[in-house]
This record gives sequence, structure tokens and C-alpha cells, in this order.
Amino acid sequence: MLILLLFMTKAFMAAGVSSIGGQDSLVFPVEEYNGINYDVRLFCDSKGSPQYYYADIFTPVCDDDICKPVYIKLQWDLLGSYLRYTVPMQQPLTKVDHEEFSAEEYEQLHSILADSNSLLKDYKMDELVASTSETTPGEVDAVTGATKKSLQALTVSGALYTCYTLWHISHGRVVDTIKRITDTMMSSKLLSEFLVSQNHRYQYYALDKVLDSDGIVAKGYEQKVINLIRNPNVFIASRVLKKLSPRYFQSTAQQQWLWETFLTGNYRLKVGVLEKFGELSLKEDIKDLLGTHQHKYNEDIAKRIETLLKKPL
Repeated sequence: MLILLLFMTKAFMAAGVSSIGGQDSLVFPVEEYNGINYDVRLFCDSKGSPQYYYADIFTPVCDDDICKPVYIKLQWDLLGSYLRYTVPMQQPLTKVDHEEFSAEEYEQLHSILADSNSLLKDYKMDELVASTSETTPGEVDAVTGATKKSLQALTVSGALYTCYTLWHISHGRVVDTIKRITDTMMSSKLLSEFLVSQNHRYQYYALDKVLDSDGIVAKGYEQKVINLIRNPNVFIASRVLKKLSPRYFQSTAQQQWLWETFLTGNYRLKVGVLEKFGELSLKEDIKDLLGTHQHKYNEDIAKRIETLLKKPL
């Protein structure tokens, strides 16, 4: 029941009417690689803050009359990454012989669409099966011996063309369209929201906007960027720590904050903090702490601390 609730609704989710600057939600036409046309819309919350993009899709998924048309709502985040889908309860997704998807197959389809690096990207539609001339009509959309073996594990059994078509829509030209739209509406408020988001793609995007090649942060974003050093995503934390200019860690309080980050961080972050310390003129209090803790860690950390302590003023 839970899986069904996740992927199906009695009707398409209502997007409602949102506004940006007092105007109705923006609508943008998209023409995909195979001539499928649809409108992508921006959904905003009650305060007018952009939340996600969505599109109501109606499309055939086969070259003949074997399969029913697909009715589906797709959603993307503000940078064009696929988020989720919903389908109308009255028009469920079907496989060969019009058999409806099971709850597990709806979940499987979500996993397929969420994989932006799927091998489906490397195939044209006429390459999906080994030899369509040797299959019966009922086998064309099935994952049978005729389906390319490299694709059998990447599709819902009996819904090869459905998975292929929906994946290419989810990761098609709409992605660049969404990125362009988001770029045009970017504001200081949205950048701030991106920096504190749980979405690491948003954080990387915002960092590229507010952190220059010299490690200087645009005014107004300094603390949000510094706080990313304690981000649960160690790759973001390490990137910020490495790129930030030493100017942000000159005071005793700032160096103490780095030391506390060292104590609670994982190995990768510990190394990053020590490397940043190497760029600074260390306060005596920090040197004392380093000396006290030097032999509490493994040989690599201990040697790095020793190098710092021997560093000339």
C-alpha cells in the first residue's frame, strides 16, 4: 500500500497557481529528442519560493499499437535532476498484453529513472532488441531473449520501451531548459537557500556562484560557506576547506573553530584541517593543543602535526 501511495494518486497532483514577482507560474515548452512536445512548469510554495519543476506527459512508447499511451507527471529539482513521478489511478502504467505494473515495478521504474548514468543513454530505440523481425508482436516490449542482454537488468520486465522512453524524457533536453530557467531567476535569497539545502547539487551550484578562484566569498554569504566545512557531505566540506582563503581563519576564535572541527571530523576532514593550518600563522593556543594531541592519532596525523609545530613563524 505504501508503494502505491508513493507512485500513484487518484488524479494528477494539482500544481495550483504560484507566483514569482506577482506573476503566475512560468511555463516553458520543451521539444525532446524524438519530437515529443510538452510544457515544463515551475512550482513555487505559498511564499513564491521556487520548489521544483514538473510536466504532465502524454506519449506513446511503442512503434505500433501493442502498448497503451503513457500518462505520467514527472518532477525535477531546480537544476534539472529527476525527483519522482506520479500516474493517475485511472490510467496505470502497463506492460505487454496491457498487464498493469505491480507496486514493486512502480518502485523499480523510479529507481531506473533516478539513475542519470543508465546504459539506456547509449542506445537508440531501434537498438533495444537484438532482432525485432524474429519476435512475435507480444514480445517486442518484453524483456525476453530478444532484448539486448545489457539492458535486461535495467528495465521493468515487459516494459522495455516504456522505461526507455521515460528515461530519455527525464534526462533529455528538459535538463538544460531547467538549468537556463533557474539561472535567469537566481537571487541572493535563492543562493542562500541553496547553500543550506540538503541537496548537494544545489550547494555545489551556489559555491560556484559565491566563491571565487582566490577563495574569497561574496559579501553576505561568508558564514554560510564557512559552515559547510562541517557539512555531512565530506566532499563538499573538503572542497570548501581547501578553497577558502586563509584570511577567514586568522583570529584565535576562527582557529579554535577549526580545531574543534578537527576533533569531531573524520579522517579526510582532519587531514584537510591540518593542511589549512599549514597556510596560517598559528596562535600559541592552537600550537599547544596540537602538541598535546599529537600522539593520540595515527602515524600520518602525528607527522603532519609535527611538521606544523616545526614550521617557522
